[in-house]
Amino acid sequence: MGLPQAGLWLRRLWVLLQVALQVAVGKVCLILFPTRVKQHIVAMNRKNPHFSYDNWAPTLYSVQYFWFVLKVRWQRLEDRTEPGGPAPNCPVVRLSGQRCTIWDFMQDGWAFKNNVNIRNHRDLQDRLQAARLLLDRRPQCPVVVDTMQNQSSRLYAALPERLYVLQEGRILYKGKPGPWNYHPEEVRAVLKKLHS
Repeated sequence: MGLPQAGLWLRRLWVLLQVALQVAVGKVCLILFPTRVKQHIVAMNRKNPHFSYDNWAPTLYSVQYFWFVLKVRWQRLEDRTEPGGPAPNCPVVRLSGQRCTIWDFMQDGWAFKNNVNIRNHRDLQDRLQAARLLLDRRPQCPVVVDTMQNQSSRLYAALPERLYVLQEGRILYKGKPGPWNYHPEEVRAVLKKLHS
């Protein structure tokens, strides 16, 4: 993997400045206007019954928050997916350890509900062990994990989460980045249309 072209470095620098400014302004607002910030955040998340302001507020605009948002925004600069365009066939790993591609996994469809808080993985075994936690929730879909090179995550710009509908190697639907900007009802509508 060579060095990114100069344009990518300039875009990363621009994103770094944007995120730094957003975090600084957010931190100041959180200190000066805590009630107003709380009202705004709670209003944005009315549709999520599992959202708890007390779980999120202590982490907002922290150093860890800054690095995570920066990582996500930088990753989105490498997004290579477009609705109607070809779907990258990235390598993934089944829980058995068998390597396959994302198209192999997608053959049976996708139905993902809720989310699990999992720490960063040091190696593939950590990642596989974390994925096994999903099996306790009895997902109605096959479960695979990205390789440690995170190629699927990069090419699909999936951090922190994003919904897609793929069929026959094409992207039929590309949702906006989550957790606040994705809409499972749009996926449901696309799937209903496919089955009608």
